[in-house]
Amino acid sequence: MTPDGYATPDPPAVREALVRQWYQLAVAVSTLDLSTPTRVAGWTNREVVAHLAAQPLLLTRFLAGAAPPGAEVTLAVNLAETGALAVAVDRAARTAARTGRLDLAGNVERAVPVLMAADLGRTVGTLRGAMTLADYLITRCVEAVVHGLDLVAPMAPDPEAAAIAADGLRLVLAHRAPGLVSVASDLDAVTWLDLATGRRSAAGPLAQVLPLLT
Repeated sequence: MTPDGYATPDPPAVREALVRQWYQLAVAVSTLDLSTPTRVAGWTNREVVAHLAAQPLLLTRFLAGAAPPGAEVTLAVNLAETGALAVAVDRAARTAARTGRLDLAGNVERAVPVLMAADLGRTVGTLRGAMTLADYLITRCVEAVVHGLDLVAPMAPDPEAAAIAADGLRLVLAHRAPGLVSVASDLDAVTWLDLATGRRSAAGPLAQVLPLLT
């Protein structure tokens, strides 16, 4: 457990939860009307699927690179600074959607064997800097769970992936407003994720610090 009370999840369990979430998403998106608007402003299902489809590809690319000598970015900083890439992420998702790069299932099938063979103790170079692979997989759980819920119709997340994602955003809260962690801990994972990412409006003391990211 870290000094801020965050209990680091078992890396193999995180990897397995992320893989389950990816496979479930791959099945769910195959039935969607891609033109339907989602909870992400300006994105239809097509843009959300395009964004999700890019995640396994990015992970494969990062794993193919040389392992940096040490981590530069912590889990809490990575999650808290997600907004810094918002414009680039939006542009990439729209371009991928427009050009038909939507093969989430195929990308997952190619990425999973690479991920399962990876050393979970290594570091990877990411768009925000070097991170431990174990921490980076937690950020991918956040992406996969939150955007799975953004789809219309939303996909009920893998319970363990949702719990990992929720704990990751409670870690961000612990750095911003440690006195409110107990309030957030009383909420179920999906409700907390919706509040922390601005998908729902918070009330009470949480309204002063949420959303943590969008």
